[in-house]
Amino acid sequence: MPGVSQQSEFGCTSLLSAFAMTRITSMSFRLLLVSLLSASNAFAATPYITRAEPTECLVTGAGNVTVDDSATILETFKRCSTDSVIRFEQKNYTVHTPIALTGLKNVKVLFYGNWLLPQDVAKVQSAINATQNPKSTYATPWIYIDGTEVHIEGATEKEFGGFYGFGEQWWHTGNRILRPQLATFNVTNGSLKNLKVIKPIAWGWNLPGKNIHVENHFVDAKPDNATREDTKSFPFNTDGFNLSGKNITVDGYYGHNGDDCVSVISGAEDIVAKNGFCGFSSHGLSIGSLGRDGAESTVKNVLFKNWTMDGAVYGARFKSWTGGRGYAHNVTWEDIELIDVSTGIFVTQNYYDQDKGARPENKNQTSTELKTITFKNIHGSLGSNWTDGTCLSDPCWNYVEGLDEPKAVILDLYPGTATDISLQNIDIHPQDKPTGAANVLCDPAALSEGEDSVLGFKCQNGAFQATDVTARTSQADNNSGCRSGNHIPLFGGMAATLLGMLLVALL
Repeated sequence: MPGVSQQSEFGCTSLLSAFAMTRITSMSFRLLLVSLLSASNAFAATPYITRAEPTECLVTGAGNVTVDDSATILETFKRCSTDSVIRFEQKNYTVHTPIALTGLKNVKVLFYGNWLLPQDVAKVQSAINATQNPKSTYATPWIYIDGTEVHIEGATEKEFGGFYGFGEQWWHTGNRILRPQLATFNVTNGSLKNLKVIKPIAWGWNLPGKNIHVENHFVDAKPDNATREDTKSFPFNTDGFNLSGKNITVDGYYGHNGDDCVSVISGAEDIVAKNGFCGFSSHGLSIGSLGRDGAESTVKNVLFKNWTMDGAVYGARFKSWTGGRGYAHNVTWEDIELIDVSTGIFVTQNYYDQDKGARPENKNQTSTELKTITFKNIHGSLGSNWTDGTCLSDPCWNYVEGLDEPKAVILDLYPGTATDISLQNIDIHPQDKPTGAANVLCDPAALSEGEDSVLGFKCQNGAFQATDVTARTSQADNNSGCRSGNHIPLFGGMAATLLGMLLVALL
């Protein structure tokens, strides 16, 4: 039963586990539960809602790649925007016009076909320049979806359930003008399952909504005629996910792409991304970038767990811009396997565009605050190349002073703004020297007072040397409460308060 486990994703004891520690009889428990639910209903005064049987709507298509199916798709979604099942047949649908599917309520989409974007670059640029689709953090989406209780389920067959961007023609020429994001899913209570993104032009899915579950997502943004080191036909900015919403789980991801597999950006809260594989030239499991142009950005309660990073530039990564403001609190990377990566763990509070010149002066003397940042059980190998085909400038966009070879850990911190950073059980070594020590970059002068005792390795520019972590309880831990991704109160605030009072009395 969901919600009855002893431990949440963040290790927080659940509400029902408190009952297990009391000696309440089965009958007493039932009476107590009934009274609490009655109290919750009395205070909330929420009537029982009966939903209508869903109407099934079939999306017809021309079956001709030269005919635009966008109008037909839009008409079907408008007609069936509430209490509906919308089904796509196992065939190709052309979506040659940006599309907005809005105001959806209690809609399930059986996405058993494929959507094909235009193959003409100039046509895409013209259409994305003219569309009224709301912009995301990085670009304007070709597909915009909003509503409540919206669930999209792709086909289990590998040849269907795909969004085809034909991005290679953009990559071949290095064209980065008026590129669309594939899709924005701005939904409350929704899910994405068994979807495939094939050769996207640039960014994939943007999720600014809340209470969203993603399962079994596939991304193919790997050029078929180039390697990681090759600057020709390289897939720039092909993030798998940009997550800025609340209470989002990504469970099951397999992707080859030229940028972040998962990027958790400003506004994100209670995020879990687990059970994934990132290949080709991924820029990692990332927080940020945050705080560009001095903006105030916030991220809290994020867990990356059980990932394999193969051939990636970064494994675990945090990036905030020089002079940013805001914070990132309670972020964990755990159980990460590294294969032939450039940098295992990379943290910078001094992110900037190296190809535009030297690091800008931090005139406001500000930085995005880091607190309770944990890297745990990260192991694997470093390859011989520290960058990838996106390195077209000198210095490269990802250059860090002192970086002359792959590193196990880079901590590029702004003095006095990073506390409670911990590395536990880290085993990263050169790929050709399994027993050799990997190097690190870390300036001890940038650490907060006492931070060296909880860091877990010796902060220096040199060989990685693990150290014991001093036991500590941070203020964030004391004030955290039940910090759990995907936590939904069982009874509502008033009933939970009554439950606590009753438990105290019983104990």
